[in-house]
Amino acid sequence: MDVVLCDELVQEILQRLPPSSAPSVSLVSKRWLSLLRSSTTSLSLRIPPNIVTATDATAGTGNSPSLSSILAYYPFLTNLTVISAREDADALLLSIAAAACSPRLAILRFLPASPLSPSALHSSAAAFASLTSLRIASLLPLSFCWLSSLPSLRSFSLVRSRPKRLPGCRREPPWQEAEEPSPPPAEEDEDDDVDQSTPVTLPLESLSLSGICAADRGLSWLWRRCAGLRWLQLRACEGTGDGPSSPAFPLCLPGLLGLELRTCRAIADRVLLHAAERCRALTSFLLYDGGSRDALRHFIHRRGAALRTLDLRLPLDLHNDHLFAIAADDHRGGTGAPSGSGHQLAALRLHSCCLVTGDGLRSLASSPAGAAIEELALVNCDVVEREPGLLTFLSQSMQRLRRLDLSHTETLTDKEVGSMLASCRNLVEIRLRGCGALTGASLISLLKHCGQQLEVVDITRCPGIVSDAIELLVMNACRLSQLMVEESKVTEAAMIWLSRKAIKIG
Repeated sequence: MDVVLCDELVQEILQRLPPSSAPSVSLVSKRWLSLLRSSTTSLSLRIPPNIVTATDATAGTGNSPSLSSILAYYPFLTNLTVISAREDADALLLSIAAAACSPRLAILRFLPASPLSPSALHSSAAAFASLTSLRIASLLPLSFCWLSSLPSLRSFSLVRSRPKRLPGCRREPPWQEAEEPSPPPAEEDEDDDVDQSTPVTLPLESLSLSGICAADRGLSWLWRRCAGLRWLQLRACEGTGDGPSSPAFPLCLPGLLGLELRTCRAIADRVLLHAAERCRALTSFLLYDGGSRDALRHFIHRRGAALRTLDLRLPLDLHNDHLFAIAADDHRGGTGAPSGSGHQLAALRLHSCCLVTGDGLRSLASSPAGAAIEELALVNCDVVEREPGLLTFLSQSMQRLRRLDLSHTETLTDKEVGSMLASCRNLVEIRLRGCGALTGASLISLLKHCGQQLEVVDITRCPGIVSDAIELLVMNACRLSQLMVEESKVTEAAMIWLSRKAIKIG
């Protein structure tokens, strides 16, 4: 049979097999191993300290295979992830650039332990002609001029881990940031264009930065060239670079469709105020652990009516008046909302918002804004436990609700779930992870009211829901495509039904 099948046919077969079958396929024969490698388009490598780089191989040192020789087996890679504990990150990057697959790479995640240098990124950029997405773990010094050499790059992520205070990071608390003097300007910015009035716009559409310090230099060059940015994420940032004010930062905001601020309390208020004035196209906003009450209210007043997705994790900063503001936006029209469009909010996600009460949620649910919501998350929110009957009211008011997440509501009862589900006729996804008081009765209610259209169920860490109830759910849910539950609760009979219906389990 192996002789009858030509290489092209074998490769076609291999490409249709699930990734989990690769180890078995590689043992069939050397020919199948070679064809498997040559047909592989996505690969993840963890590089041990003794791996040989292209430089080492040239010098003839080491007995381990070189990174270039490993990548030579995979000439058609388009997606590569490299994780390394070696200290010579530049040499590893140059080895990847020298590989035959480099012109085809569209996605590269490069997470070495040591920082990359801008010079190495600049010198290797020509090899990555098709690269559209790049993620790196560290960059030193912080310079971004090499991005101009990647004409196809649409997504860039810099994840700087800072277990200890980096040089240049402030020791003062966040509220003293405004009192710090701006660092003196450099005598000469080697990254700047000759004509500063018309900087060349980068093709970047998505940008994620983590661990930026207030005094970090080099960010202004980037902000001035991100006029086409559509999605921006700032994570664990103490600043936006180049001093406390960073006047170039607002230049990247006008075209944004999505903005995420995760654990950026030091700069959250400033970014919120800039976004309120400049983000006229914004449809998705996420704010975790940061932002004052007044700044958030101002942002909602200016941009709330145009938002499609609002995702908040603000244990001590979100109050009822913010929900009242969202509800009132529909009547005011909201600055920046499309004329005559009505409220756009489709997804509201609240995580650990312990100061919100039932009054705020009922006010929102009763408004046109609440009636339009299709996805609601109340994760670890005390209000669900404090006010019985609230979920039933919300489900009756939000008739378009399709996705519901009540994870980590430990005292949620079967009775309240059943009463709520009676009004959730359009529900296709429900997440009840960590709801320890629930039993199989909740799954029976789920089947009774939503069994015909339900697609995704998460009942992980629900000790009261046992194997028999899970088997009943799998057998009777007509459109179930994904079930998240512990494998120890899945019986052999349930596994047969999962396989027969092609239901993913996780």
